[in-house]
Amino acid sequence: MHFPTAILITAPLAVLAQTSAINVTKVETVDQTTREGDLAFGATNLAFGYSAGAGINFSNKTLGGGFNAGIPGASEGAIGGGWTLTADNLTFGFGGVYNNVSINVAIVGDKTTGSVSVTVNGKEIAL
Repeated sequence: MHFPTAILITAPLAVLAQTSAINVTKVETVDQTTREGDLAFGATNLAFGYSAGAGINFSNKTLGGGFNAGIPGASEGAIGGGWTLTADNLTFGFGGVYNNVSINVAIVGDKTTGSVSVTVNGKEIAL
């Protein structure tokens, strides 16, 4: 099973002087035989010291993707999220941190049972 290539990283919002060139990275892994792959782009040395990225993963059984923006290793301001689609369910996730306070939201829709669940910071929310 593939999981979204882009993962949440964290970032302070302090303005930092950027003297380094923006570094762009690219991941492209596609196996035509198995029909599995990963596609992603990322960039570092962005404004305020941020890095950012987005990607998708796919196979015959799953399709997923994600995004993130922040400064690696810090916890004052960042966002990230992702999604995974299978034959049985659809999952969305979103996370953010600002001033050392984080929020994480997950939504899961189950095709087999017809249920939808929402979890915020680990607590299920009644719908």
